[in-house]
Amino acid sequence: MYGDGSTTNITVINERTNETISEANLKIGGLVGQVAELEVKLEAMYRVMLEKGIDPELFEQKIAEIMSEKTNSRPVQLPTKPCIKCGKPVKKNPNTPLYGRCIYCGTNVPFYPTFKKEEEVRTEEPGSTV
Repeated sequence: MYGDGSTTNITVINERTNETISEANLKIGGLVGQVAELEVKLEAMYRVMLEKGIDPELFEQKIAEIMSEKTNSRPVQLPTKPCIKCGKPVKKNPNTPLYGRCIYCGTNVPFYPTFKKEEEVRTEEPGSTV
């Protein structure tokens, strides 16, 4: 067939690799959109606070305080909660931000967001007023 001695370059394309790259690009695009949305929301909150008379120096002090806490704290560990079905500890899953899955019984355990520090949440009893 190729009697003239020429060869043909054949490129093999792995379809799964292309799908994976496409999926990753979609996820990255979604994350970029979420970051842009959060940037707008944070800017709006900052402006409202300034309009309400909050001193910008308070923000700088709070940022320094938080960064100091982060650099002086122990390594980050995923939070755990007891499974709502079997009681075993369940870790928060970074792939499903508001849930963790129990490795013992498979139950989805909710990790709802809060602005309270974990120590505050642990010390509060259900039904109590703080």
